[in-house]
Order: sequence, then C-alpha cells, then structure tokens
Amino acid sequence: MRFIIDKLRPAPFNMAADLYLLNQCERNGVGGVTVRFYSWQRPSITLGYMQSASEELDLQSVRLTGVDWIRRPTGGRAVFHDGDITYSCVFPKSLSSMGNGITQTYRIITECLLKGLDKASIKCDAHGSSAELKGLKREVKLPCFLAPNRDEIMVGGKKLVGSAQKRTAEAVLQHGSIPITDACFRLPDFLRISESEKDNQKKLLRVKSSYANEWVTDVTFDTLSQCLMDGFSSVLPFKAEACNWDAGEEAAINEIAESEDFMTLWKTESPCVGNGL
Repeated sequence: MRFIIDKLRPAPFNMAADLYLLNQCERNGVGGVTVRFYSWQRPSITLGYMQSASEELDLQSVRLTGVDWIRRPTGGRAVFHDGDITYSCVFPKSLSSMGNGITQTYRIITECLLKGLDKASIKCDAHGSSAELKGLKREVKLPCFLAPNRDEIMVGGKKLVGSAQKRTAEAVLQHGSIPITDACFRLPDFLRISESEKDNQKKLLRVKSSYANEWVTDVTFDTLSQCLMDGFSSVLPFKAEACNWDAGEEAAINEIAESEDFMTLWKTESPCVGNGL
C-alpha cells in the first residue's frame, strides 16, 4: 500500500492525478493499493461526471470570485473544496481484500476513515442519512454534503465525509472530501438556485453537515493525513510505505492535465466517460 501526501495542487492536476492512478491500475490489472491525500491550491468546486456546469453553477459568481470548477471522474453532486483534505484510494478490482462490489468496498474504506478520524480524536460513526433530507432531495438540487446516501460517516449527528466511487473493468477509484474548516458552507453561493434556496441550503448545511475543526480545533492537513494513514494501515492487510510522485509520474500527470481532451472535459459541458456513484 502506497501513501502519497500531495498537499496543495491545482484543480486540473488533482483530477488528472486520480485518473492517472486509475488508468495505471487499469492497464496493469494487478498491484496494490494507492492512497493519496491532497488539497486544493485555490477554492474549487468538483461536479459529478454527469453534472452540467451551466445547469448546476452560477458561473458568473464562480468567475468573479476566482473559484475553479472541474468535473470528477466519479458521479455524485457538487462539492466545495477550500482547506479540506481530499483522499483517493485506487486498487485493482481483483484485490478481494478491498471488497467484491460497490457496497463492500465503500464499507471497507469507511472503516479505514473511521479509524483515522478516531486517531484524530474525532469520534464518528456510520449510519444512513435522515428521512428529512430524503424528502427534500425530491424538491431541490442538493449538494453532496446534504444529499442522502448509503451509510455516511457522521459526527454528532452531522455528515462529515462525502465520497464517490468509479469502477472500471479492472480497477476501482474512490475519493472523497473531509472539510477541515467551515469554508465548505460557501457552496450554495455558487449554485444556480434562487436566493431563498441558497439561504435554505446554508442553514441545512450548518445543521446537517460538519467539519473537523468543529470538534477538534487544532486539526490540520498534516495531522489529519497522518491519522488517516494510520487508519488505513490498521485496517488493511498490506505493507505500507509513504512514497510521493517521482519526476516521471508528475510529468505524466501534468501531460494529462494540459491535454486538449482533458481540458475540453474540464471547461465544456461534455461529461466524462465512465460510470460512478
């Protein structure tokens, strides 16, 4: 199991890196687990691969405030990244220790995250979203941290982690965001919804979702990434080592991020090809 501590990166690099790891795993078909922790050089919004930026986002507000947006290779809903810690976990589909299907894999990675958060003194559990939000989901376009989902990582009755998964013929990618500060609550300002819906979603985010510093004030990217590494290492039966990108890998990722095909997917309405959650 390889850990990559990537810290601050531009939005195109972050998604190109996750795609690079997935593609490498897909080509090789065998190998171990790669777990990456990273953050965002500028405030950024990720959209699910089937979402349209012009339908979901107030693009004028996004541009005026200098917020980046990019589409994920996974599905799901909008997530605002600013000072959060984002994780990705990539592995061959044939690796039975990582689960045989979407639900098993999700639960195994959830256990890793719970162990890591516990080491950071953030006492969480996993259970389903509330019936209140399931009803609301039919009325408005909820962002990721309000959308009901499978077993969620919750703290104090609030959702702390938003995750999504993509499975190809040979490989699996799951990535997700853990907010560290309350910057995550800015998301409704950039959604293409009415002012009253923005106000409603801001209130719901405060009540229904959380961030690490709400529970432990001195949590940082560095401390939390170390705790999460310990969590993955304590749950998964693999020898672990921290090994950041080499020059060749970083060059390959930058080539993807700067390619015409990738930039087209990033800047236009063409959805990424693939399946996700």
